[in-house]
Amino acid sequence: RYGTTSTRSYYTMKWFSLSAALLSAVTLKDASAFGVDKSQSSADVMSRRGAFAKGATAFLGVASSAMTSFPNSAAAKPVYPEAEADKKKIVEGYKGLEYLLANWDKETTVCGRFDNPYIGDGKGCERTPEKVMSYLGYKSMEHPLYRVDKTLIRLQRLTDDPDFLDVLDKFVEKADETNVMAFVSSWGEANPGGGKDRVEYFIERSRNNVKESRDELGKVIRILDIKVD
Repeated sequence: RYGTTSTRSYYTMKWFSLSAALLSAVTLKDASAFGVDKSQSSADVMSRRGAFAKGATAFLGVASSAMTSFPNSAAAKPVYPEAEADKKKIVEGYKGLEYLLANWDKETTVCGRFDNPYIGDGKGCERTPEKVMSYLGYKSMEHPLYRVDKTLIRLQRLTDDPDFLDVLDKFVEKADETNVMAFVSSWGEANPGGGKDRVEYFIERSRNNVKESRDELGKVIRILDIKVD
């Protein structure tokens, strides 16, 4: 897990402490204003008390305003050099998974690879998980989702959302499961007791994992408020 530090809460406490200390100092300095001098009338004392109360209220108002504005800027997450490129990778990967799911049968079927009628559907076509692994970045270092865990860890710098790390963990988990299911399906027909039905079974299981992976990337996009064209 990768922890975060709440900068905002730190500065909030600092401002409360500063406000209390300064108000206390002013109170001690002007405490004599509340003393009742026999030479003073009751009206004079009340007038001075009222003036001090107004001054204290104004001071706390300024301190409160500073507290609510300054900490926000201090707690703002720094934008690192690769931020925009990493956001683009997430969007491209998300759109790729959307396309894969919308064209599942087409993308997981290959035709013309074999002339043997006993392989595939007998018409030269067979189901294959290769595209599934490719869309998740397991086939090419140039793919936007290649080592996406590292991309997400960097993007975590841009948010304090406590759900982000859970999303990261779940996406990596589902992507790995998808890769395993796709790999197993590629050997479903060759394994003892296997057949076309086993290939279909594991490919369909991998589709469910792809859906969950897509959904987790969607959560990342919402958390970081990334625009998707």
